Amino acid sequence: MNLKNDEIIYSVTIGELQFEAKRYIGRELTEDEIYYATKGIDWGLSTDIEIVFQTAIEDSVELSKKK
Repeated sequence: MNLKNDEIIYSVTIGELQFEAKRYIGRELTEDEIYYATKGIDWGLSTDIEIVFQTAIEDSVELSKKK
């Protein structure tokens, strides 16, 4: 495998956010709402990132041993 250190693992686009907004509230978000939603997503994804990293790393080590 040829991986790069700056390769993005996960991202959320404005289009994905607007798609989910339509599902939840039946319309797209305004610019102000996008700003606040972006802040909330950033907070939510970074809050427990340590646990996510730890679990992902431990699981990947276990799964590769079974290979």
